[in-house]
Amino acid sequence: MAERGRLVSAPHTSLLMGVPQLEHPGPPAARRVDAYPATLHHLDTELPAGRSLLPALHDAVFERGFTSAFGELRGGGFTEFDYYIPSICHAGTSVATFSEPRRGHGPAAFVRGGVTIGKRDGKVFAHCHAMFVGADGIMRAGHLIPDSVLLGAGVRADLYATADVAMTVTPDPEINFPVFQPQPVHETTTTHEGGLRSVVARIHPNVDIVAAVEHLAETHRFDTAIVRGKVGSFVGATLTQGDHVITAPGPATEVMYLDGAVTPDADGRPRAELSCAAVGIDGNVYTGSVVRGRNPVAMTFELALSEPDRTIQ
Repeated sequence: MAERGRLVSAPHTSLLMGVPQLEHPGPPAARRVDAYPATLHHLDTELPAGRSLLPALHDAVFERGFTSAFGELRGGGFTEFDYYIPSICHAGTSVATFSEPRRGHGPAAFVRGGVTIGKRDGKVFAHCHAMFVGADGIMRAGHLIPDSVLLGAGVRADLYATADVAMTVTPDPEINFPVFQPQPVHETTTTHEGGLRSVVARIHPNVDIVAAVEHLAETHRFDTAIVRGKVGSFVGATLTQGDHVITAPGPATEVMYLDGAVTPDADGRPRAELSCAAVGIDGNVYTGSVVRGRNPVAMTFELALSEPDRTIQ
């Protein structure tokens, strides 16, 4: 997993010497990356002030005939919202869990955060992380409780949507936690013109995120690719800011967003350069470049890659 383009199968995760790994309560799935080709269509829309987040995302995605979307929310504000930060699961039912719900200090200025939009129990659902500045002026970050969010003015949804893959919340016996899982859509009812050649994936625990991105790019024959799916968690987080190494406390850190691209190296093989912001169990926000081979997925990562959008300046 730590090497470029190479994924170590689940029984051999111990080959990542010195890299923290999580031993989850259930049996590990043999396949560590679930990936499906897709066409992604860029949607950039301002969400309506005064609406709840989930109905607004439903209209932005499902009313246009798409089955899932990836990207981020940015700017504007939230009037009301609750959120979690990551926590240790003392009950022993899973390796990591959420804190008790925290009430946001609204109105809050929303900075940015990754989002995956799909369905849970047949209804719209979103896995959304967020960095925000509360009414008290303090920057915080966490996992939004989506049905608690009341939108203020100016929140933009910068999304890449598809009708080829559905994201559906299903139980994962390995981590004993429900997560978004991609499922191919075999029959579509709406035709969308254009779009970007892409791949949608769910990355399982203990797979290094840089290796996963490079593996997907190589397997799906991308010379260059842009990260579109941005939401998940790392085992801690090991980042760099210049010459300084920054480590966020785990066992799991929530990744607020993952930015980056894949380009060919000198040998023509894909090489990923990634950066992110993450919140640790201490509630602090950590930002920097993602260190290769030092950031295995903790619980899940919803990843999407696409060819560059030449129309975006």
